[in-house]
Amino acid sequence: MNFKLIKTIFITQLILITNNTYTQTVIEQNKPLNFFLDCHDCDFNFVREELPFVSFVRDPQLADIHILVTDSNTGGGGNKYFLNFIGLNMFKDLNYDYVVSTKQSDTDDDVRKALLKMLKVGIMPYYSKTDYMNSINIDLEDSGERNADQMVTDRWNKWVFRLESGGELQKEESQDEYSVTTEASAEKIIEDWKTELSASYEINRENYFDDGEKITNKQDTKRLSGEIIRSLTEKWSAGFFGAYSSRTFLNIKNKYSAGAGIQYNIFPWKECNRRVFAISYRIGLDFFDYNEITIYDKLSETHISEEVEVDLELIQPWGEISVGLSGQHYFHDFSKNNLSLESDLSVRLSKNLSVFCEIESQLIHDQLYLPKGDTSLEDLLLRRRKLATTYEIQGQLGFRFTFGSIFNNVVNERF
Repeated sequence: MNFKLIKTIFITQLILITNNTYTQTVIEQNKPLNFFLDCHDCDFNFVREELPFVSFVRDPQLADIHILVTDSNTGGGGNKYFLNFIGLNMFKDLNYDYVVSTKQSDTDDDVRKALLKMLKVGIMPYYSKTDYMNSINIDLEDSGERNADQMVTDRWNKWVFRLESGGELQKEESQDEYSVTTEASAEKIIEDWKTELSASYEINRENYFDDGEKITNKQDTKRLSGEIIRSLTEKWSAGFFGAYSSRTFLNIKNKYSAGAGIQYNIFPWKECNRRVFAISYRIGLDFFDYNEITIYDKLSETHISEEVEVDLELIQPWGEISVGLSGQHYFHDFSKNNLSLESDLSVRLSKNLSVFCEIESQLIHDQLYLPKGDTSLEDLLLRRRKLATTYEIQGQLGFRFTFGSIFNNVVNERF
């Protein structure tokens, strides 16, 4: 007996049976598909106008496919969008990932068209599993935008430069206020290295007039910073940091800082669009030069400090969470320290209800810059100087509740 022939016949029959079963499954799935678009930067009205045959629902629990869109900044000043198509119900475990990159010069219309194009690509694999695919026409054509002239060497070698300047003016009979801000930056971001330089200068003036008397509040802020980051592995990174600052409000005439740090991300950095759990350690040297003598009788001082920071970011179909916890202290006096917490949480509790919470808090014990002497009433009211405090906290808590039709895809923007 020819066992090879029997084996061939058996495999052929198995393929035919499997294919027939799959075809039958496709025919039985002839029903509308519900998509939930989870995208902060998408123009939802535009998407619905361009995809009238797609049923978008407001409730992720009633969706057959959850489209989760996240984004990150690119080295060229644009954005990279990550589109995760997550299959639910009968499409469970049928997931697809796509990427859309935009340039800094792209307009909002360019961005929304690029996202729309990838949305069209992403929904096709799911419609291909149903009979509804027979009602859709697909047209493919070359964009015609590719040419050899565009394939040239980058004369800027990945460097991106930005300049920004502006001002604000407010005036009335008894007071006037103006501010001028200038910012500049240069950055080069590639897979193995990240280099950033930035500088800013801000002037704020407030003048108050009372019975011929003029009261002026002057606030100047200068900042200059630079960092060089090296990617060591898919989870480890190291870097060097340097900065200069001057701020009237904090009694700091000049502050020079230099340091180094190392960072470990529990998740690979290639997954940073969905999850990050990073632990960072920095050690640095700070030199202070004050405008006025401080409460510690110092006009200048130099100290070594260290900082540990833990950052958690999760963007999932159930919601988003971002938590950053950092602690810092000076070696000359461990009691001079601070602890800060920043958190942003948004969770869907049910198909209609979600809650959100934002908290920023600090325990402050390192105000070395506080000027000596009492704070005058003018300084207090005009906020000319920072006051002594052991904590700062601000927060926001709320909920969102939606109800009504989940299938209304009609766009009407009249008036």
